[in-house]
Amino acid sequence: MTSHLLEMARLLHENPGGLHYKEIARCIGRTPRHVLRLRDQFPAVFGIQLEEHRSNPEVERGHLRLPRGGLGVQVTLTAAEVEVLLTAAKRLRSLTPLAEEALRKLAQGTPLISSFEREPVLYSPLTDEYLPEIYEKTCKAIRDRQVVRLTYRNAKGETRTYRFDPYVLIARDPHLYLVGANHNSRAAGFDPIKELRLDQVQKLVLERERFGKPPFDVREYCRRRFRAFGGEGEAVRVRVRFSPEKAGFIRRTRRHPTQVTEDLEDGSVVWQVEVPLSEDLVHFIVGYGPHARVLEPDELRRRVVEWARGAVEANV
Repeated sequence: MTSHLLEMARLLHENPGGLHYKEIARCIGRTPRHVLRLRDQFPAVFGIQLEEHRSNPEVERGHLRLPRGGLGVQVTLTAAEVEVLLTAAKRLRSLTPLAEEALRKLAQGTPLISSFEREPVLYSPLTDEYLPEIYEKTCKAIRDRQVVRLTYRNAKGETRTYRFDPYVLIARDPHLYLVGANHNSRAAGFDPIKELRLDQVQKLVLERERFGKPPFDVREYCRRRFRAFGGEGEAVRVRVRFSPEKAGFIRRTRRHPTQVTEDLEDGSVVWQVEVPLSEDLVHFIVGYGPHARVLEPDELRRRVVEWARGAVEANV
């Protein structure tokens, strides 16, 4: 099953009134002729025939539409599978109302769900609060390459309005970040790539304008930064020695795609990444206090010392 076929099915599911085949072609980045070939694959792949004007006069000419009932799926789940899905849906409860709907459906078909609710095996107090439908709108804009106008409140409490090409959502637990091109920065001649925390988006409006496939590689993007904030300059080799007391924490969590750890005889560990220097990196190291010693580069060691000295002076 091709990704284009799945994308076409999703578009028709989200537009129950149907879409013109040329509009589908534009959304999935293929030719109208290719869309008609995809149409002919629906019976074999999904077991349904798409409705057209010739088969149903209610459908506008040139439009394709899912038949009544759409692409509903019926599956049988074990109690263990239900519990796993329930746990995942609970973590997404504040993110999207679709999670609430999933929980409701699971409750209708599973007599065991009440015991899962009373005695959860996983509870996560770390959750952001999102505006209603902000996640669904964001996902739709990313899939359809649809320009959005959004109002954003930054960490300082300042409110800004952007026109934005949304590329991808990046999860940095427990936060979601929307990465894309900021039209304001592009017009001013600056790097348009910007990262916005999704729970700080105050309003998001989908515009009719579409944008082309961007030359953006999310994996490469994440390699060039440590956590959410970008660094300065080119990536450098960073080596930090962590004490035996904290070595286990360092080994168990992969914090960057380039991460390498080296175990030393005394039980300590050398943690190595290749990233540009950034405030986030300094915060991470300072947070381990006397258990972390920067081996290289010297500039990072200087910044860590300055930050730690400032924290002491502010609290003496």
